[in-house]
Amino acid sequence: MKPIEKSCDIAVIGAGAAGIAAAVAAAENGAKKVILIEGYGFLGGQAVSAWVGTVCGLYYRHPSTAHFAVKGFARDFALQMQKQTGQTPVCYDQGLHFLPYSPPDFHTLAMQRLQQSRVEILLHSQLSSVSHQNGNIQSLSILSPCGLLQLSPDVVVDCSGNAFVSYLANIPRHSASHYQSGALVFQVSGLPTLETKILNLQLLRVLTRGLQDGALSRSALNLSMIPGTYQQGNALLKLGAQLPYTDCPEALSRYEIDMRELCADLLAYLRNDPTFKKLAVTAVAPQVGIRSAPRSRGIKRLQKNMVLNALKPEDGVAIGAWPIEYWGKAAKPQMDYFAIHDCYWIPAGCLVSPTLKNLFFAGRAMSATESAIASARVIGTCFSSGYAAGQLAAEMHLTGQWQSAIDKIRDYQVL
Repeated sequence: MKPIEKSCDIAVIGAGAAGIAAAVAAAENGAKKVILIEGYGFLGGQAVSAWVGTVCGLYYRHPSTAHFAVKGFARDFALQMQKQTGQTPVCYDQGLHFLPYSPPDFHTLAMQRLQQSRVEILLHSQLSSVSHQNGNIQSLSILSPCGLLQLSPDVVVDCSGNAFVSYLANIPRHSASHYQSGALVFQVSGLPTLETKILNLQLLRVLTRGLQDGALSRSALNLSMIPGTYQQGNALLKLGAQLPYTDCPEALSRYEIDMRELCADLLAYLRNDPTFKKLAVTAVAPQVGIRSAPRSRGIKRLQKNMVLNALKPEDGVAIGAWPIEYWGKAAKPQMDYFAIHDCYWIPAGCLVSPTLKNLFFAGRAMSATESAIASARVIGTCFSSGYAAGQLAAEMHLTGQWQSAIDKIRDYQVL
């Protein structure tokens, strides 16, 4: 059958936090036809599919009070979520603050914002090929429910989380032998009525005993309660993977199968203890959360020292306020902090392709080292980098160059 042909000003690939922000930004800054393409049947990416449960990167690190570090779209989205859900920021370890959310609430608010901006949404649609010529993307092939769609965009923003546009275009990506370990989130009921701190200690006590007795593997210690989710015996638990993620065809499938089996084994063991005898799984996230994967190559690359020194370059267009949170084989992440009540700025060049003039990227697909993305991957920062990439793309569509958008973006969400 002949492909369906369609054109647009801006095509955004991936409807996670970065893609949502990028699509809204493009539509709000002059692009008349913006199409958001998503492989799932819902919005939100891993924020919804992996039940992340917390919007991190919104606030400065502070011993007591949650002060917004982000501005613009990221801040507006958070305030609207607070208004609609009644959720308030939670103070965690080392002065970190985050905003809890439920996946349905995240999806609902994302849909509202996209509809307000008149973004066209294509769900159940998977990018299958990228055609480019003379340094410009010419067309995208999309597998949709009605068949093959041949889309001709003026500009493309890759928010796929794994630099999928660069992969299909056969241009270089930043890749590694392995990436940060993922996690499976699931909901439980039947937890005892205890203070959260005491409950976590009880959970650790039982799991440690199982490890010492040889009944459980070391992976058992990667089970923890997501802060701010405990309520009347219900909570979200997170099981971290023992092994890092690798970018090979069977890696994600093995993650999904092995971690669900391990989850069942851990819950069965916990129920043998009187404290957790009523424990039951009520729901499991549809997908294991992947923290990092191959990333796009940009004009610039966000580095670890830029994060830890809280650098603020002249072309900084997005705010990063979360520390480096690197998940390896250990039960807890390695945390590297910058100063209290400080942040760093992501350079515009980290969101711009040096190879294809009409390709931009954001979120986990941005140009960054593995250490730097361990900070920039969180939802709050993805909102900021996504909006910046979307506005850069809109400027490229309108004027044929993106540099003139930098000052506008900085005025809106940085300065």
